[in-house]
Amino acid sequence: MWIHPRKRNKGRLLSRAMEDRTEEAPVVSESQKVMIPEEEPIFSSTGATLQLPKDAPRDPRMHVALLFIVVAGLFGAINGLDFIDGDQGLVTDRGFIYSQTQTASFISQSSPGSAILTGTLTLHDGSPGSNFTIEVVTKVVENGTQRITRPSNVTDAEGRFRLEGLNPGLMTMFVVNNSHDSEGMTHRIILSPGALFEPYGFTHLDVDYESPETFDNVEEENNGLMRWIDLSEEQRGRELYDPTAAAVYDIVGTIFFGIGLIAIVLGVIGWRAKSVLLLRTAGGLVFFSQGHFYSACCLGMLAMISTYGLNISDG
Repeated sequence: MWIHPRKRNKGRLLSRAMEDRTEEAPVVSESQKVMIPEEEPIFSSTGATLQLPKDAPRDPRMHVALLFIVVAGLFGAINGLDFIDGDQGLVTDRGFIYSQTQTASFISQSSPGSAILTGTLTLHDGSPGSNFTIEVVTKVVENGTQRITRPSNVTDAEGRFRLEGLNPGLMTMFVVNNSHDSEGMTHRIILSPGALFEPYGFTHLDVDYESPETFDNVEEENNGLMRWIDLSEEQRGRELYDPTAAAVYDIVGTIFFGIGLIAIVLGVIGWRAKSVLLLRTAGGLVFFSQGHFYSACCLGMLAMISTYGLNISDG
């Protein structure tokens, strides 16, 4: 086979170039290999640990706040029970009504002569007391001069009576038997003032009249001079008053009692959860339970103040 001389020379040159390249390539031993240095990690452990709010130590001031809340809540609950039991304790229904009559002209539209008295007279046997005169001693100021008036009304066949133009507050009421002019009874009564923005105060009384035998005994003790029973001294602190007005104070007492208990529960939960927000809420809530002599108000305010500066935790 004939090959062109130019192609034969070209093949020889290519084979010779390949042999030269293999001879020039250096042989690298294992010891001569270059080691690439390892880079240090970007992130490293600092040794810090993540602490949850529930695992954090409780601030000692939380104990103080809880103490204020519990004591204030107890005072508020006791105050509520005192309101509910209107005949005993520091706060009575009669005392509360009377205190309102002293400030009636400031907190309401009631004024002297704004009290209206209605009621029913019942005899000892349960029958209505008809033809009895009901008189109420009222002080009236006219042209700077004070005088005493006796508004009166005669009971109807059902024993009902109604008197207007009376003053709110403590009054004396006479019940006179028109069949025996010297026979009758004296009562101490409390007339309710008008509610807020109400011009008139309404009082309804259910009055019981003693039996003839009781009046006979009184007449015998007085040598036949009089048949009159005076209960004004016996009724000091137990005056006749409208029982429907007492229902309002029962509701107020229930509210005070409930607020005190709820505040205690919130305070304990906030203390256990180390939650400043719950403790502060309990302190603000117990403020409105009032307490005797505003004790719960003062302690509730101290509880709220003691929570400021604490680390806020959502529990």
